[in-house]
Amino acid sequence: MPLLHQPRQLLCLSMTAASRMIISQTLTRPDAKQEARMRGLVVTLVPPPLLQDLLHSVLRQLALTHSQHASPAIITSLLRILTHPRLTELQLSDLTYLGTVEHETLEKMESSLIQLLPSMTKLTHLDMSTHLNKTTLPSCSSEVLQVLGYSCPNLRHLNLNHNNRVTSEGLLYLYPADFHPGCIKLENLYIQDCSIEPEDVAMLIHFFPNLKLIGYKELGTSIQMLKSQPRKFGRKKKKCQYRLKLTHIDNTMSRVQRCDGDIVDFVCETCPDVENLKVRVCDEDVGGLGKLPNLRHLELRFYTGVHHPIGSSTINHFVTHGSSLSSLTIYCHSLQSHHVRIIAENCYNLSKLFLHANIASVNSPLESSSNKLQKLEVLSLRLGNDELVMSPAACELVLFLVVGKQLLQELFLLVRSPGITHGFINTLLAANPLPHLKTLIIDVPRRTLAAPMLDLGLETAYLLINTCPSLHILGNLICWNVTHHQVEELQAMKRLLNYNLTILYAQSNRTHSKLL
Repeated sequence: MPLLHQPRQLLCLSMTAASRMIISQTLTRPDAKQEARMRGLVVTLVPPPLLQDLLHSVLRQLALTHSQHASPAIITSLLRILTHPRLTELQLSDLTYLGTVEHETLEKMESSLIQLLPSMTKLTHLDMSTHLNKTTLPSCSSEVLQVLGYSCPNLRHLNLNHNNRVTSEGLLYLYPADFHPGCIKLENLYIQDCSIEPEDVAMLIHFFPNLKLIGYKELGTSIQMLKSQPRKFGRKKKKCQYRLKLTHIDNTMSRVQRCDGDIVDFVCETCPDVENLKVRVCDEDVGGLGKLPNLRHLELRFYTGVHHPIGSSTINHFVTHGSSLSSLTIYCHSLQSHHVRIIAENCYNLSKLFLHANIASVNSPLESSSNKLQKLEVLSLRLGNDELVMSPAACELVLFLVVGKQLLQELFLLVRSPGITHGFINTLLAANPLPHLKTLIIDVPRRTLAAPMLDLGLETAYLLINTCPSLHILGNLICWNVTHHQVEELQAMKRLLNYNLTILYAQSNRTHSKLL
């Protein structure tokens, strides 16, 4: 039986009530006198650690329920009421919910930020991420970045994702100079889909010694520039050694689908602290990853414009260094049971395992005694490159990976197989009732049709609900052999028994992105 809904916590209720009061008072009397009175109440009654939560609640409610009144003057007034010199985190991304705004609104909001930020010298986290739209709040121009460089020397986390007004010239203000301190303590920088070139990101990596994570889809290109053009970045010799503090490197979103072998070599030479690595590789590139002692999270995509097989170098790496991994993701064309067995035998500290392949086959027997993944909490198995591909090997792989895994909390099965039936689920639950399972998604990969594709029915849903006591999310029933009326019956039962359960019955299939 699933968990029951619990009463809302007092803190959440208090935040909601306070947010509604602040918004209603500001909308009723938007003048300086009322603003000063509200600011005095907030500073007196709300502890500084809760100011960020209150600001987040206010901006979200304003965007979702009072968007027609959310003028620049009202937003600015609310920011003046809720911002405080002792505030360390400022999250403005909720303003995105206001939708498209006029260009004049962007400029007014930027002017307000330019006035507010100089007093926030203790700011360590700033989130101004938005949609990929030039007329969506929050907006960050070069002038705003200039104020950050002058006034926020303690900034460690900056999220500017999808903000088209962010340019390479604006980022220059984050560099320290004689006339301003800059943001030299910056550790995390997110600049996806900004107007920034890979060369500028390479400069950031080189001159910001504390950077650990950079969210940028062409990060691999920037790293390649550091390797191939050493003189441009102040290194006299190409093999001059220096250390970077990068802990997260992701080049899988690059538009250029090429092999990252050189990037792997450079990372091993200059980024010994890397903990999370996502790259496109050939099999022979994987062997060098053993030089990274802190590597815990690894994603390998065996696709560089053409498919590459999983070979001996990858197998040897799992045998010798697999025990140090906490999460492993593999994208490949052909996945064999031999590969799965090697992972299960040697990567026994994995808590998350994601296996995505176009073709799967059982070329060697799978014995439960060889599966040592006792710490596994999240398992995702996706077989087939579209909804029409059948994967007969799916059932054997699922049983091998799931049986005996008592800590499993999330299970994603995106496969189309004649063996995925109610009887199979019954067998699986008989072998392992999944006492800690919270999320179960059974769908087909890259589905575009809503027709039933899996031989799972209403009795399967009830079986899972009654067997898994921690189940919180169940889906996607639209591709099961379940009618809309039966789904309504499930929803009614859930409401009647007060189950804290979400039943997915959605047309879209967004659980995972495109395979390769």
